Amino acid sequence: MMQRVGAFVSRNQKFIPLTATAVLALAAYGFGAVLYPGMRDPQVFLNILRNNTFLLISAVGMTFVIISGGIDLSVSGVVALTTVASAALLRAGWNSWLVILVMLVMGMALGAVMGGFIAYLKVQPFIATLAGMWFARGMSFFISDDAIAIHDRTFHILGQTRILIPGLSDPVAQQGDFVSIFVIVSFIILAAAMYTAHLTRFGRAMYAVGGNEQSARLMGLPVDTTKVLVYTISGFCSGLAGVSWAIFVASGHGLYATGFELNVIASVVMGGTMLTGGVGYVFGTLFGVLILGITQTLIQFNGALSSWWTRIVIGLLTFMFIGVQSILAARKVGRRRALEAGASRWAAARRRRRALTFGAGAVVVIAVMAAVVINSAPAAGGPAATADAEQCQLKPFRQEQAVSFMEQGAVITYERNGGPSCIDEVYAIFPDGRIVGDDGVSQIEKQATPAEVGELLTGIRDYGWFTDEMYNTWHTPCGQCYGYYLTVADDGQEKTVKGVDGGTDAPADYWQVVSLVKGIVPKFVVTP
Repeated sequence: MMQRVGAFVSRNQKFIPLTATAVLALAAYGFGAVLYPGMRDPQVFLNILRNNTFLLISAVGMTFVIISGGIDLSVSGVVALTTVASAALLRAGWNSWLVILVMLVMGMALGAVMGGFIAYLKVQPFIATLAGMWFARGMSFFISDDAIAIHDRTFHILGQTRILIPGLSDPVAQQGDFVSIFVIVSFIILAAAMYTAHLTRFGRAMYAVGGNEQSARLMGLPVDTTKVLVYTISGFCSGLAGVSWAIFVASGHGLYATGFELNVIASVVMGGTMLTGGVGYVFGTLFGVLILGITQTLIQFNGALSSWWTRIVIGLLTFMFIGVQSILAARKVGRRRALEAGASRWAAARRRRRALTFGAGAVVVIAVMAAVVINSAPAAGGPAATADAEQCQLKPFRQEQAVSFMEQGAVITYERNGGPSCIDEVYAIFPDGRIVGDDGVSQIEKQATPAEVGELLTGIRDYGWFTDEMYNTWHTPCGQCYGYYLTVADDGQEKTVKGVDGGTDAPADYWQVVSLVKGIVPKFVVTP
């Protein structure tokens, strides 16, 4: 029996990383469901999909690139540029669907250019895509130094469309568990990618190029064309991910998606795709994305850990998967060499012992590093945490002033802290339409109408402000990102939620609410 199992595993070694990823994702979610009863709600799992649609879309494109033997570091820059460019074009009055089309074409064009440099000018993928990332990120700030809010009706409808899940919802009352429209879009992209990778001539050429480029050329395969198409597809996915991100947060900013490319690459690697190219499955990328989302959710449910622990866990898991891939690849090469050279069983066993010894040593080193980090880590981050000292010393939030505003009858208090200019703005919105702001140096006032304030409160309620789906998140800001404290009082309820932009750990609807509030408060003139 054991021999049969061993023979089966030996014949299907290429599926081991994919199977390990799927089992790990299911085990992690099951562990969370046992530990935290709230995770047993199906909507929590659906929210993981909803909050990571742009990650899955980008990761599908990255899977193609890595299978072909390349790497694409430009995804984060293209995503940021797409959010800013789409927000700027919408503000200029462009048609919403035309903007989406232009963003997709722009992403494809950038990908094709980088692919051309790699295929025809023989530039290393790392260098070409790194240059593409910086170009796209720089263009984002050329368009706008600050965030641009999106108030377009079509984008709003796309962001708010809820697709109810049969059996888990009441279609008559329009209530129950749901996903966003971009979850459906991401799965369509995933299915199309699986078909393309495994059932088309292009897919076979992609695997061949990643496995051995010289052999692919000798076979007469269109190697250069395949490379250009792979990066064009990745650019398309990055553009689509940027559009979904802009709809997700209802704004565009050059600082969005900072470090996003590392999450994308980690998701692909954890999904079983080998960084050396030629091996991997698009379907596995879905489980890689789920692992990242589940890890983030577990940390949020814990409440005592900083969201930066997501980075630590994902880093350790990436190390583990790369190690497993390397061991499997070494064993495959070792068996081939043993057969070719007639090496003895003793020599093969010695190679296995060396590999196991190295693997065990790597695990011990990683475990020791993790223990050191755990013991030396401070308590979960809070408002007093500091950003990059060279960029902005984050000031303590002025919650006493916010409480004072609420005691004076304000229905909303909103504080924005940090950013490239190191600001600290506190606003209060009163039922009669009066809005006051204080940046610690000067004060500002604006008179809106009571009807506008009523519409604002209605919109905030519709985004689920007083439900469990609106929760606190915090990580140390990136040095140019903003921290937010937002308190809303309505119909006898009062709730405060904090968050940090430049990341995706906060609830999607939190940024929709922030966008609504930013659209009504007056603006301070920021001096350079």
